[in-house]
Amino acid sequence: MSQPATLEQLKPSDLPSPPQAALQILRACSRDDVSSSVLSVLAEKDPVMTAELLRVVNTPFFGLSRKVQSLNHAVTILGQRTLRNLVLCLSVRDAIGKDAIPGFDTATYWEDSLRRAVSAKLLAPQLRQDPDDCFTAGLLQDFGLLVLFYLRPEMASYWEELRGLDPDARYEAEQRYFGHNHTGMISLLADAWGLPEELGRVLGSHHNCEILEPAVGSNENHPSLCRILYCADWMNAIFSTPDKSFVLTHTQQLLQEHCGMEEDEISTCLNTLAEEMEAAARSLGLHIETQPDIEQIMRQANAKLAEANLSYQELTWKLEQTLKERDALAAELEKELQLAREIQESLLPRELSDDFPITGLNVSALQLSGDFYDYFVLKDGRIYFNLADVSGKGVYAALLMAKTSSLFHCLGKHIHKPDKLLAHINNELCETAIRGMFVTMIAGIYDPQSGSVKMVNAGNPPALLFSPGNKVQAIEATASPLGILSDSSFPLAAEIHLREKDCLYLFSDGATEGYLQEGGEMLGLSGLLKLIMSMHKLAPKDQLRAIVEKFSAASATLHDDITIMLIEGKTPHA
Repeated sequence: MSQPATLEQLKPSDLPSPPQAALQILRACSRDDVSSSVLSVLAEKDPVMTAELLRVVNTPFFGLSRKVQSLNHAVTILGQRTLRNLVLCLSVRDAIGKDAIPGFDTATYWEDSLRRAVSAKLLAPQLRQDPDDCFTAGLLQDFGLLVLFYLRPEMASYWEELRGLDPDARYEAEQRYFGHNHTGMISLLADAWGLPEELGRVLGSHHNCEILEPAVGSNENHPSLCRILYCADWMNAIFSTPDKSFVLTHTQQLLQEHCGMEEDEISTCLNTLAEEMEAAARSLGLHIETQPDIEQIMRQANAKLAEANLSYQELTWKLEQTLKERDALAAELEKELQLAREIQESLLPRELSDDFPITGLNVSALQLSGDFYDYFVLKDGRIYFNLADVSGKGVYAALLMAKTSSLFHCLGKHIHKPDKLLAHINNELCETAIRGMFVTMIAGIYDPQSGSVKMVNAGNPPALLFSPGNKVQAIEATASPLGILSDSSFPLAAEIHLREKDCLYLFSDGATEGYLQEGGEMLGLSGLLKLIMSMHKLAPKDQLRAIVEKFSAASATLHDDITIMLIEGKTPHA
């Protein structure tokens, strides 16, 4: 595609031009001192124009009572302004021949132009404008587009696409395809042909009538004629665009807004259009196809609009139904999750008396937790305990948590060696392991009488033993998490003795990877140590609550489940 020339680069010789006699008449008509005889002499220089003027004047379109025999008589009857308009219409009609643009459908172009002209003429009384002036301006208003195709004949194939667009969309498309639009071109042509300045201004601005608004108190007619041309363009689009429903609705709005027309007046105007089109076509010697029935177009447009409205209502109803179903499902899911949470909580140990040496706390990041802890008293008075963290969060983690917790509680009553117990649980989990999930666990047996603690750490963060004087011992993991490899061994990580005022803290990684600062810095093991030390003087249950509250205060949503257990050293009973 070649690069289009700018409007400034175009020369008058590049543009189509009417016959010399027509140009002389147009320029003479702009003077007040020219006489009818002078205009007749100018017109008679071109025999073809003379014959055409007499033919047009004697058509029913002008409605003269008797036949006009001479050009001088025609000029006298018509007057300068009407003669100028007639010569201008004929000049535009003949400026570009029907074969001048190969592949271009000239017939549909002139049909659209004539429809704009007749529409403008019909709208003229609404804004007290001269009908002949409006007809001429309507015929000229899109002539710049024909000139664009004349200058760029290789673009002829785009005509059908442009014709199918509404006026605003077509105006933007012209700029994309040609680098210009028809209003800029018609302004250039108005200067080259010497058209009256007021007509050139309106033709060059009919897509932007606001710039022609007169000063307060002015009697200028430019804005009224401009609005008529813009409305006429949309009236034509009712017939030329596929989306008639939108165009018809928008045109009716424009006619109400710009011309003050009521619905019945608009209907009458559109019904008159076809008949006036045929008369104007015969007058100007243009061939047009049989005009569509506007009533049928309006029925189709209204039916499509009703169909679209029905579809919209149906979509709205379906959306409402879908939202109700979603809300019902969400409520049902919420109910199920709440029930699942209650079941999870039932798997946690019940709180015992305040002097019981073990206490724990679990806070879920979501409704269901992947963390858990447990403790229960064996027949000989020793206490089995554990704290575990299932990989991931949500339903899968919660189900695996329930299974692991149940295995620990059930098997632990018969297997009193923590290393053997975790080996059995591991093998059970490996048989049904899915999705690469696993469980970290720290577990052991505590004898309150002797203070002995035998403990296994399978991939869990280290347990922390606090002794008086701020002495801290970390008990690291000595085995891999559960559910990864069957037949794995789980050696004891430590065998310690808790003395009075000793405290053993067990926790999931949510306690070290929680965020306590706005900058997003992880608490880490050292941060947790400091936090525990700052709470150390509180009662066990108060300590755990205070630690978790620190996390909740730092973020509205926890990043991970948090589970903490505290085992206290007690003075043995006598």
